[in-house]
Amino acid sequence: MAGGERRTVRRALGASGLVATLLVATLASAALKKGEVVPSFSAEDLQGQTHRSQEWRGRRTLLVVLTDKDGGEAMRRWFEEAAESRVPDSVHRASLLSFKLPFFVGLGTVREKARKKVPQDSWSDTWLDKDGAMGKKLALASSPTPYAFALDEEGRVLAAVHGEADSPEAKALLELLTRP
Repeated sequence: MAGGERRTVRRALGASGLVATLLVATLASAALKKGEVVPSFSAEDLQGQTHRSQEWRGRRTLLVVLTDKDGGEAMRRWFEEAAESRVPDSVHRASLLSFKLPFFVGLGTVREKARKKVPQDSWSDTWLDKDGAMGKKLALASSPTPYAFALDEEGRVLAAVHGEADSPEAKALLELLTRP
């Protein structure tokens, strides 16, 4: 939405215009939509092994993406509180850490910091980049609030949420992963 269009919407809606404009802009910029397939990309996990997004095909997957280095606690809640209690073990759990860091911060440094926060049995399912390239490939804005995607066996999006793990939208997304 262009700046002039935003001003027009804001004027037309009065005091609630700013909220409406932000909502429209957020919805317009939302990344993967229901039915879309996750684009192809590759990334290294916390052990330094390279993986490709096609690996998620063949099984349902909960994919949680963090696009801001300060969102770790919110991401943890998606896995430890929401997925652990609501999603069967047959559903694959994957995470992407994709944020823009200064050029002088190396990938090894990022990997070591992430290892301290992520349980070791999840290191191979936690992929990262320090340049934000994966987030850009998925068209995700930088945000401390995680993005979560329920993917079917073909890598198609069943549902997408940009929000906290305890939101009604998150609960609906997790419910989709439990259905046959």
